[in-house]
Amino acid sequence: MQPIQINVQVNIGMDSALLSMLSGLVTTAQTAAPAAQQPQRKPKAEAKPKQVNQPAAQQPAAEAAPAAEETAPASGEAKPEPMPEKPKEYTEVDIRAAMDRTRKRIEGEDYKEKPDSEGYKTWHKRLTAWFKNTAALCGAEKPSALSDSESRAKFIAACDAVEIKGDELTETCPF
Repeated sequence: MQPIQINVQVNIGMDSALLSMLSGLVTTAQTAAPAAQQPQRKPKAEAKPKQVNQPAAQQPAAEAAPAAEETAPASGEAKPEPMPEKPKEYTEVDIRAAMDRTRKRIEGEDYKEKPDSEGYKTWHKRLTAWFKNTAALCGAEKPSALSDSESRAKFIAACDAVEIKGDELTETCPF
């Protein structure tokens, strides 16, 4: 008796249902990962409004002492850097710059001037397809159609993370 062999070929297309499912997974993984990696600390900025609202004469000595201990860093502990007030707003110009950086890194610095170079021939079409697929995962048909700064930031991060391993474009999957 001979063994049964079955060959299976799977093609995955990008439709709205798959896109919404993957977008949900990406946002869930990105919001859960930072919370698990960093312990929650009470920012120093929260302690200041409590002290400002009450005059120093009315504040009991027992409350003043712990507040002073919270704001003073330990001798071995470095001061945390202040958080920026607003995250950067990414535009289409930033997207184009990220794609150009990626092409220069993978195809070569002179990919625009030498379209007959080996890097251009090997990677240009692959990168174009990869940019479109990554934009679809971020919520648009093509990179220039990404509508909000958050999706643009995800796309730019993916562009900076893509690498060549063997003969394939690879990146660390966020989910």
